Amino acid sequence: MADVGKIVERIRAHGANIAIDAGKLIIINREKLPDGAFEFIRQHGREIAQFIEKEGEFDERAAIIEFDGGFSRKEADDIARLLLSSPPKDCNPADWTWFVGKASEIIDAGRRAA
Repeated sequence: MADVGKIVERIRAHGANIAIDAGKLIIINREKLPDGAFEFIRQHGREIAQFIEKEGEFDERAAIIEFDGGFSRKEADDIARLLLSSPPKDCNPADWTWFVGKASEIIDAGRRAA
């Protein structure tokens, strides 16, 4: 399957969007999509739903960091990306968790000192 992020990007470029409502995948402005797009979305709904949910988690985390932490949106996006990232392939998950936790402590300490 193609990159789900690219698929969602293409859907949005057509003026449509995908969202999850009451646990169901819905297409907003589906009439703007080309022929065959709806069937493609239906076939790959599970992967698209997982992407949309993860995207929502990212946006929520970034918003909390931005407003509660006093960071710019770009800084908040960067921090959220780190917090939600998976460990690199050759990295022990426990080491990655420690690294992300330590990075968060350093960011918080720097923010309080400013």
